[in-house]
Amino acid sequence: MERSINTEDSWYIEWAWVGGYSSLSTLVFIFNILIFFSVGKNKFLHYSFHYIIVALSLRNLLRVILTLCLVFLAKLIQTPWLLKATFLIPANTSTDGIDLTETASMSLTCEVLSMWDHILMTAMMFYMAGMSLYMFCRHPNPSITEVSETTFKLSSIVPVKERSWVSPLLLLLPPLLAALLCLPIPLLHETHPMIALPGGSVCNLPDSAKFNTYQSSVAILGFLLPSAIVFCLMIGLSIRRCISCSGGTCVSSFCKEEMSLALLTLPYLAAYLAMYLPLLDHYLQKLDLPQTGLQPYITPEIARAVEMVLGLLLPVVVYSVLPGYSRFSSEPDASDLRRSKKESYNQSVTAPDSTRLSQESLELALVTRNGYTS
Repeated sequence: MERSINTEDSWYIEWAWVGGYSSLSTLVFIFNILIFFSVGKNKFLHYSFHYIIVALSLRNLLRVILTLCLVFLAKLIQTPWLLKATFLIPANTSTDGIDLTETASMSLTCEVLSMWDHILMTAMMFYMAGMSLYMFCRHPNPSITEVSETTFKLSSIVPVKERSWVSPLLLLLPPLLAALLCLPIPLLHETHPMIALPGGSVCNLPDSAKFNTYQSSVAILGFLLPSAIVFCLMIGLSIRRCISCSGGTCVSSFCKEEMSLALLTLPYLAAYLAMYLPLLDHYLQKLDLPQTGLQPYITPEIARAVEMVLGLLLPVVVYSVLPGYSRFSSEPDASDLRRSKKESYNQSVTAPDSTRLSQESLELALVTRNGYTS
């Protein structure tokens, strides 16, 4: 539901939104780019989970660019002569009597923006579902090696090793699925309205075309299905973590990664549900059920602005929950170090005879060596 702002204060309201978007986009860009350096500098973060974090930070940057494009397009439509200068519409086309906010006026631009919008939204959910499945299939805690004369002898921790196909699959499959889901947009010209400013809706459609089968399919396959997968796997991860904690040390780097997944997923589920409120109310009305009644308060532009604010959630979560991101050096997680020391101590207590024999063998080898040298 779009609210009109044709009042004497509309100019101030619009530019307040523009200023807010500008400041917010700067913060999102800075902190999400910082994630690239954090992962690159720490070799203990070079595995699939953190590669997906990098992919999500790149997705946040693209999402900011899309929102800014919607803001600029909404302002350009108010000045048709400037819109012609951008070549979004042919220069020899007359804008008299044409509603530039309609999809029919800028069909190619609306198809590109609609496809961009759907790909970024659904790819986020597919990444979350893939990440949760990946966590559920791996061990509950990272492996710990014996102390040896290697570069990691002080920590007895080695970087996580995975099969070579795991990371490419987790990185490339979600955007591929999102792109396949959005193929009807260029093929069947299935666009949808988008709005980033109050009263600045673009790519508008008739009411009969707003809620069609394709938009419902995107909501089901790109939001509801991944959400159900993530929710069920998060419950499974919680149960497995409780079992793991009952059998030994509880906190590890994998435990913190599971917590960061929950902290990332839950706010995005709420934000995307708010963006799908018009579709939800539409089908509630068709089923003769009471509507949510939230659309007057959570308008589409507010939902999109909140989703853009969540671009800061990823840096906040990883820098507050995962210590490896704030070190900018190749150091293992302190929880893994404590866990390795505790397990080494437990092994030394449970196997004193083997430790004594190893020490005696070492002393005998040193005596024999000294005898040969003398």
